[in-house]
Amino acid sequence: METNFKIQDERYAKMVDQYSRYIKSPVLRLKFLQSALKTDAPQKWAWRIPFLGSIPERARLVLELSKVLPPDQPAPFSFRLASIVWRLRYVAYALCMAMILSIGAGLVYVTSKIIGRFSAATEAKEALHQPDADAPAQGEAVASIGSEAGLTLDKVWLAEEGEGYEFYSNGARILTEYQTDGAERSFYRFDMEANSSDQIMTRPVGIIYHLSEGDLLPFDDRYNSSLRGRSKSLLEYARDHRLYNYVIDRFGRTYRIVRDEQTANHAGNSVWSDSHNLYVNLSPSFIGICFEGRSDRKKTVGPDGINEAQIYAARVLTAVMRSKYRIEDANCVTHGLVSVNPANKLMGYHTDWVAGFPFEALGLANKYNHELLAVSRFGFNYDQTYISAAGGRRWAGLEKADAALKESSRRDSLAAERGRAERWEIYQRAYSKQHALDEARAKSE
Repeated sequence: METNFKIQDERYAKMVDQYSRYIKSPVLRLKFLQSALKTDAPQKWAWRIPFLGSIPERARLVLELSKVLPPDQPAPFSFRLASIVWRLRYVAYALCMAMILSIGAGLVYVTSKIIGRFSAATEAKEALHQPDADAPAQGEAVASIGSEAGLTLDKVWLAEEGEGYEFYSNGARILTEYQTDGAERSFYRFDMEANSSDQIMTRPVGIIYHLSEGDLLPFDDRYNSSLRGRSKSLLEYARDHRLYNYVIDRFGRTYRIVRDEQTANHAGNSVWSDSHNLYVNLSPSFIGICFEGRSDRKKTVGPDGINEAQIYAARVLTAVMRSKYRIEDANCVTHGLVSVNPANKLMGYHTDWVAGFPFEALGLANKYNHELLAVSRFGFNYDQTYISAAGGRRWAGLEKADAALKESSRRDSLAAERGRAERWEIYQRAYSKQHALDEARAKSE
């Protein structure tokens, strides 16, 4: 017997056939099949849900089956179960959804733990390549050196000397493999009060801190060989041109270039006063210490700039120099604060460390807070280029110098103008005497 039923889903057809087997009468079975197969087949997407997806169709088949079963034939248990589940279907759906969510959450948790362990292992391997955004720009080891732990200058001495090095009691280690000779020190100390004649001296009275201003690679072990190569090139260049007395490379190693008792060519036209004495053209009078680094308003001091190792090396080297030559704190300054151009009477012919030098980390008073006497007492001025090199801001010492000049002008404009000319004459006289001494020394060489 042919039928016009079009079976749209094989699984549904199998379910209809399974339910029809409960009917013993062929006639009733055919009647059931006709009514069951006339209904539309279920949506295939619903059947993807195990068991619950077929509940609506099972309930419909039970209803159709109940129409043809004899009244005295008891309904099978599976039929009664399907009816109960249909009536409670929303509860069943909710329980099923809760189970799916629980299983999903469990999978997410397990996956996150696995990924976390993998990430932790990866981060441990790459720790040297990842800078800590929350780390202080100044290393904790340097910043935490307390006054109670600090060594007074009388506790600093040469503890050991060997082939290519000197070792000091405060931990300073000076390497001497690039050491060379320079001109003998000879310079004037000009008395600011004019109570005594100008003195010619031969022992250094101050320290000037410089930057090498060369190109820098990221401070990373991937560039280790290149970092060492660039440091070596800087040391060789500094030695060949007698540029500094000391160079501190990016690994914190301290190299002596020109001997302490001799002059390095590091300061050029420069002026500094400690309020009692005036020094000009500071190469003969000040020791030059150069950091391998580069001026940058944002990154001069930091992991890829002047780093903790260099700052610590400079701290102990400064203590050695101050102990050995009785150098006053007031005469430990940076190149950007002393460099001048006499031709146009402007500050800042060189601007390295015109801002940002970590004076306190080296155990020194912050010279950016001290009145810049070259401006207020010796007739020098400054322009926007000088301010820009400091990050666009005037620092406290420059503002004090400006305030001192304004106060002079407020009292007496003519006297202030005469005072500026007189201050310039003081500098010019000192410059001429020191320049003549430098030329005489150069001829003698």
